[in-house]
Amino acid sequence: MSKSDTGGSLRRFARRFWRHRRRLALGFLSIPLAQLGDVGITLLIRDALDTIEAGGGSDHLASTFWFVVGVALLYGLFRFSQRWFIVSVSRSFERELKQDLFDSLSLLPFSFHDRTRSGDVVSRATSDVENLRMFLGPGTMYCAGAFVILPVTLTLLFSVHPQMAATIVLPLILMGLTIRLTAPRLHKWSTAVQESLADISSRAQESFAGVRVVHGYAREEERSERFAEDSGDNRDNQIALSKWRGLQSAVIHLANDLCFAVILVLGGYGLLAGELSKGDLFLFIDLVIKVFWPIIALGWMAGIYPRAVASAKRVAEILDEESEIREPAEPVELGEPAGEIQLSGVGFVHDGAPKPTLSGIDLNVAPGSTVGVVGPTGCGKTTLLGLIGRLHDATEGVVSVDGVPIRDLKLSSLRGALSYVPQDSFLFSDTYRNNLLFGADEHLEDEELERLIETACMTEEVAEFPKGLDELIGERGVTLSGGQRQRTCIARALARDARVLILDDCLSAVDTETEGELLRGLRDAGDARTVLVSAHRLSTVAHADHVLVLTEDGRVADRGTHEELAARPGWYQETWERQQAEEALGEL
Repeated sequence: MSKSDTGGSLRRFARRFWRHRRRLALGFLSIPLAQLGDVGITLLIRDALDTIEAGGGSDHLASTFWFVVGVALLYGLFRFSQRWFIVSVSRSFERELKQDLFDSLSLLPFSFHDRTRSGDVVSRATSDVENLRMFLGPGTMYCAGAFVILPVTLTLLFSVHPQMAATIVLPLILMGLTIRLTAPRLHKWSTAVQESLADISSRAQESFAGVRVVHGYAREEERSERFAEDSGDNRDNQIALSKWRGLQSAVIHLANDLCFAVILVLGGYGLLAGELSKGDLFLFIDLVIKVFWPIIALGWMAGIYPRAVASAKRVAEILDEESEIREPAEPVELGEPAGEIQLSGVGFVHDGAPKPTLSGIDLNVAPGSTVGVVGPTGCGKTTLLGLIGRLHDATEGVVSVDGVPIRDLKLSSLRGALSYVPQDSFLFSDTYRNNLLFGADEHLEDEELERLIETACMTEEVAEFPKGLDELIGERGVTLSGGQRQRTCIARALARDARVLILDDCLSAVDTETEGELLRGLRDAGDARTVLVSAHRLSTVAHADHVLVLTEDGRVADRGTHEELAARPGWYQETWERQQAEEALGEL
């Protein structure tokens, strides 16, 4: 993204922020009223001091007191109002933007998540969104206050003592030059800080998610060293950023102190010479204090602006990421699916791959039948099953469900007709009950859940849970064995009661005895269900109505029933005989 594009990203989020214009208008309208009230209090006190110096009585002091109280109450009301409306809008903006980011990330295809670190995604959805909120919310509020009080204050000061007011302007020019000179460096190091924070988040997430692998290979020290390197980079970036922010802050406060030095000298001489009253001297001191707080806020804004620009670019990249899996212009609802699936000349090539993963696949799956997909490792079994639910889109050929090309179907309608059990057997860090209910389109009672658990051969294991169905499952299901996770994922898929069940090599960690029992349960539970199952262990597909055998280059090598393939020379026969021999040896 070019530099101009980066600025455009920030303007884009500013327009998004301004959607709440009614509340923002009330908040910004309160800003000048609050600032004028603040200056009004100063003027009232100046007049009171001048009256006392001129020998005024107590009656004037009493009336001034009540005027100050009244103006202070109004000032406080408007200060509260500006923060209430503007900061509340910034929080609404934050919530909406995070929701849009989450929705976009949920819809993006596997190809995006495969190439993007999860820690970087989390950083964009948290710290980057917060940077935008602070800049567009509190930041604009401080800037608006500065743009009101600066001209009002300088006008008053020049009207009282032009020479001293002109001298005070010089430190302000010094501040402006400093902000201009430091802004590019603040931008550079702010971007570096955001990127290094994403590196830390990604490193931690990977290390903790893969903690069993780390311990298994005794790589705790190595991971610690790499985390230390990432933390060191972030520290260096943070220090560089702090150096420039510190320089900017130091010049701002130096300018503040120089102003008071000018007031002390010129104001003191003016007071002694009778050119300046005590009230006017108070006016200079108090208004300079009031001026410098907004100017300091402007300096803070100059520091956060580069971070907001960098964050706008990073967030926009996620929102602008286009998915190759798109809804059709005129989507077709599947209605009550029959479960017929057809692949005609289907091929698929992964981005950047030197050759196709699948080529020329033809397959007809009758409603209610079971089809197995087997072949050597890397032959494209997972890719083939993923094409049916448009987890990927075929690069050639047509995939149809009930005679309708799936590219013409509404995505929710297509995927609602499928239950999918992936290879990785992912479970959420939640109760066992909620993990099963995740697959259901409606609430299921305990009796129905127990039936699903029985079908998935998990009854004995669940009975041993201290809290039963309410047992908390660790992150990614780490508290369960590999086979238990696979069987739980099957129960979750059955909870949807979809017409098409896709099992992607999800019995690899289950022993052969449990596998046989589970497959019998699936057959009994799925009389009207179409089942597609891929497997490395051929016993998984032995009872399928039809078996498709793929070659290493993703083409159809053979097809038929288990009996036909086992009797015919080829990869299937060789693999079946070898696996049967290995099973027999394992029983000795």
